[in-house]
Amino acid sequence: MVLVEDSGREPVEFSVVHRLRNDLQVGLEGAPQSGNLFPVVNWRILEAGPNTPAVVVGTSSAWPSSKVEGNAVFVTAAQLLAPGVSGSVSLSYGLDEKKWQVPASVRTHIAPNVEGTLVFDGDQFHPLVTYRLEDLSFSFILLNVKDPTISVSWTF
Repeated sequence: MVLVEDSGREPVEFSVVHRLRNDLQVGLEGAPQSGNLFPVVNWRILEAGPNTPAVVVGTSSAWPSSKVEGNAVFVTAAQLLAPGVSGSVSLSYGLDEKKWQVPASVRTHIAPNVEGTLVFDGDQFHPLVTYRLEDLSFSFILLNVKDPTISVSWTF
């Protein structure tokens, strides 16, 4: 949920994802105001090793990008960089905009149950702090480093 008006974004978006196997998730992302629905698929085709990153292919909305709308397909490599620090880099193609992006992120543990992440969507930075409980996580996100946003995730 974006907490400011006139951000140029949907005020509320949602996703429902189901883990079919340890390496495969499927679901839907949507925006009630516009009525848009997008498929979500995350398939880990290579598990991370000491010297090799995990590789994931899939599709989802182009969120949080403010430059690309609609659905995107991607391949992502993710690796533990140091104890408590991980990073990822993706090659993403926006199907509606016909635009290539190179998103990336770095995540670090700040305290027990608290993580900080810096997401780069290919154009803008989006810092976030996440607090995790058993089945719930709450994230405070600054979209484009300016628009405060709250995300709530529930695992069931």
